[in-house]
Amino acid sequence: MPRAKTSVSQLRVGLLALATIAILIIFILSVTGDIGLFKKTVKMTTRLSAAEGLKKGDEVRLAGKLVGKVDAVGFAGVPATQNDKTILVTMKMDAAEVGDRIRGDSKAVLAQQGFLGDRVIDIVPGTATYPALGDGAEIPSADQAGLAAVFQGANDILTQFNTVGKQLQEVMDSINKGEGTVGKLLHDDTIYVNLNRTVLDSQALIKRVQEGDGTMGKLINDPALYNDLRATVNQLQAVANDLQSGKGTVGKLLKDDQVYQQLNDTLAKANKTVEKLDSVVSDLQAGKGTVGKLLKDDTLHNEIQSAVVSMRNVTDRLDRGEGTAGKLLKDDKLYNNVNELSAEMVKMLYDFRQNPKKYLSVKVSLF
Repeated sequence: MPRAKTSVSQLRVGLLALATIAILIIFILSVTGDIGLFKKTVKMTTRLSAAEGLKKGDEVRLAGKLVGKVDAVGFAGVPATQNDKTILVTMKMDAAEVGDRIRGDSKAVLAQQGFLGDRVIDIVPGTATYPALGDGAEIPSADQAGLAAVFQGANDILTQFNTVGKQLQEVMDSINKGEGTVGKLLHDDTIYVNLNRTVLDSQALIKRVQEGDGTMGKLINDPALYNDLRATVNQLQAVANDLQSGKGTVGKLLKDDQVYQQLNDTLAKANKTVEKLDSVVSDLQAGKGTVGKLLKDDTLHNEIQSAVVSMRNVTDRLDRGEGTAGKLLKDDKLYNNVNELSAEMVKMLYDFRQNPKKYLSVKVSLF
């Protein structure tokens, strides 16, 4: 069977299709940023202590925004000290996106996307006080915790989780053995029996209440209490209506302005009385008047004290029998003499009554 020949027109169509596809691929890659055929780019470098998985093609970000890719990662010589940064990273970035935002105080940080994601270079924008860095400039770097430190922290967390898991397992074993309060709640039938008994007693109590037995049952089922409460409420309502209408003493106190005026006048008089009492107390405090002098003047106190001392001296002399009054109180002679005199007077009166002529004589004489 003879082979079909390809015509020139078909070849042209095929080449045109391939060119169209190539142009479309290049356009898509240019738009997505994978190649920069139609963009102006700048190259800058930075030095790191360790690459930690960084490779060509990883993203370069400025303040978190994608601006380019890593163009090369290589060594920059043998370090003189342990602190030297010997990993040289070359970055190709979009000049329009970068502008003059990368300055002398900018920092390039080796970061990563997620916990186990790809590595990225994140550049911190600079400030206007420092000059802008141009094409071929080197950006200072700032070290970030490496994967080893991250995994070490994760290992510590896992160790703690393992310890907590062991403790939880021990607690669950104790519960399964019936130890502790929770274990007894799960395995001891006594608690179930007690709860069941409590539920049965509660049901019996509720049944008695529903049947009207006992105080609670009567309170719930007996309408007499409701009627009494209803009557009491009606009476209270009647009393409140009487008070609102001004009936009775309390109603007049609430509604009659005359009672209020009288009480107000009484209070005014009481206030005046209190003011007068305050004035009197002030005069007493100042020592004015007789009572004030009695309260404040020490002369009367001294005189009374002297009089008391004098009375005490007189009383002491009377007790000792000194003076006329003392002898009258202490000496029995005067009492005996008076007693004898009284007896003689009685005898004389008796004799006078028997023979008055003896004591009376009338003599008449004429001139």
